Amino acid sequence: MIKKAARRAAPARKTLPFDVPPQIDRALKTAANRVDAVRDETRTVAAKVEKSVRAAATNVRKTGETIAKDPKRFVEGVVRDAKSNLDTVKADVSREAGRIADEVSRRVSAVVEPALESALHRLNVTTQKDLKSLVSKVDALSRKMDQLHAPARRPRKRKTA
Repeated sequence: MIKKAARRAAPARKTLPFDVPPQIDRALKTAANRVDAVRDETRTVAAKVEKSVRAAATNVRKTGETIAKDPKRFVEGVVRDAKSNLDTVKADVSREAGRIADEVSRRVSAVVEPALESALHRLNVTTQKDLKSLVSKVDALSRKMDQLHAPARRPRKRKTA
């Protein structure tokens, strides 16, 4: 428990044996007023903090009493929350693992496929890409050949009326 400090009265203002210039006197009064304002604000904040701490302590005490009355229910709640969190984490990890696997697969393919294609060319083995290119060229040549060797069209005879 926090004890409240006894409020002291402001000390009586002593008169000085010399004259204080008005600017300095005003600055001192302004500084004193600001110190008073900060003091008041500090007291207000301290009161709010004390209230929050008391409320938190009350909540902790009540929670402790609830747990003491039925510890099995508390443990079941903790286990249920842990399982829920586990499912969420499992889904997140699975999604991230899939993304990483796709990225690794893409990178490996980008490195392996050109190397494999280069090795096949060195061994004079045609690749699927080469075969597709050759098939399209052969088809184009076949169409040209068919056009060249196609029988000439005969003009139709006109019917006389």
